[in-house]
Amino acid sequence: METKLALLKIKWTIDNYLDEVEEVNLYTLQWGDDKLSLGNNEKRAFVELQTLDGEKYYIAVQSKSQLKKNIKIRDVYLDIDKIREMVKKPGLEYMGEPLDYLIQNEKVTKIKVNTEKGEIIKDAVNILYYWGVRTLYYIGEVSRHIFGIKEYEVKEFKDNIKLANGHEYNISGYESTFEYKGKELRFGIFDASHIYEGEDKKYREKNEEYKEEKINSYIALAVLSGSGYILLEEDFGKSSVDEKIREFIRKAKKITGYDILTLVVDEQKLIERGIIGKEDYVKIIRKNEIPYIIDNIRYTYGI
Repeated sequence: METKLALLKIKWTIDNYLDEVEEVNLYTLQWGDDKLSLGNNEKRAFVELQTLDGEKYYIAVQSKSQLKKNIKIRDVYLDIDKIREMVKKPGLEYMGEPLDYLIQNEKVTKIKVNTEKGEIIKDAVNILYYWGVRTLYYIGEVSRHIFGIKEYEVKEFKDNIKLANGHEYNISGYESTFEYKGKELRFGIFDASHIYEGEDKKYREKNEEYKEEKINSYIALAVLSGSGYILLEEDFGKSSVDEKIREFIRKAKKITGYDILTLVVDEQKLIERGIIGKEDYVKIIRKNEIPYIIDNIRYTYGI
């Protein structure tokens, strides 16, 4: 839902402010060093997909019991055979494109798995690689309906990003680009763990009173906002936002001096109109459902 809403708002902005737009950069930030929690709907969705109609697909190589052992996200691998079975289902064929890309680009890893019949070797792809590439293919697929594009290319990239406080970081991941009305739209996805941890460490060293045991990733988001980046996120002022998150945000502003700018996502409007249910926000939308959802988001938000 966030992806489609972001693309619709980008199109609306270009259509209405063409001369003021120079280029568009949309980054999706991964956090490979964070812990995978099956109790978190957003994290669990990357290993156990569920479609809007309720079908579930567990695609991790590791068992659920193994994933409950405080494992980092970057150490999770997805089973190629399970993904291939999943994409045989009508409407999920497009989920196979990122897998084909990774196979062609030699990103397949051999993983040892313990089973009831003993240890076996499985072909797998890293969770960050698969979902990174899949995000860009999905953006391309949705952009066919929103921007009317016909072609897009997914490729690896390396770049440098400078934050508002002057700190610079090398970034690398995958990206896709295309043009709309003469403006270049660039979509990238990369693991920002080193930025989250680097900024947290630097500000921790400068502030004696800052003794958080848990890394405050919102510090990095604050200095990114200071650089002009806008976070596509739920309204932090809503009662549904966890108080711990609010506290992280308050501390991030106090420590860095920057507000986290947000482009508010309000899925409640879609829930009220019956387009999605309360739990559908992290569910997979089948390819044939994409135009219907896009039309309803456009109508609901007036974009």
